[in-house]
Amino acid sequence: MKYQRVKAGFIRYSDAELLVAAGRILQAMKNSSVFTDPQPPLADIEAAFEDYRQKVYAAGGGGLIYNTARRESKRRLAGLLQKLALYVNIIADGNLSTLHGSGFPVMGRRKRGQSPGTPGQPFLRDGRKSGEVAFGFKPVGRDMFYDYCFATEVDKHGNPRWGEIHVTTRSWTDYTDGFEPGSWVYFRVRARNKHGESHWTQPIRRRVL
Repeated sequence: MKYQRVKAGFIRYSDAELLVAAGRILQAMKNSSVFTDPQPPLADIEAAFEDYRQKVYAAGGGGLIYNTARRESKRRLAGLLQKLALYVNIIADGNLSTLHGSGFPVMGRRKRGQSPGTPGQPFLRDGRKSGEVAFGFKPVGRDMFYDYCFATEVDKHGNPRWGEIHVTTRSWTDYTDGFEPGSWVYFRVRARNKHGESHWTQPIRRRVL
């Protein structure tokens, strides 16, 4: 039987996929009683994760400077996760349950009938008129449904209060209106097929014109 190990390469992940994966890994590692001395320290990875999250938000409206900063931040976070994966593989020593407990994806053959991956590169842009936004995302495969929703308010912890879930089968640019000019609008999306649904993308936001 092949030696079991966790996946160490994240640089080819989309922004949405990397944010979801890094958040899951950080949560699992902080709650672990096995990985007690992670290398690199979790504080370093948390700082890189937060920097990357902010850079992704800032790049949502486009612009060379913002996208360059996002790519540099992504490389930094992916590099730290690669080093952390090495630590996990050494500590776990091939134990499958321990590997899964790290929050990292475990290497293995792709199974048929899987739930879809998280859509990539969600965006919000200015609409064609005041109070309207354009939105879209990168598809994950064929024969897929996509659930998406918006929020215009946040709770006391800063988390968006999500509205009604809408469904589409397309991923190219679409438009929705009815927002108050000057307000912030949040957006997220997930993929769904007959086998299940993906994680939601990390929320992105934009001020409405």
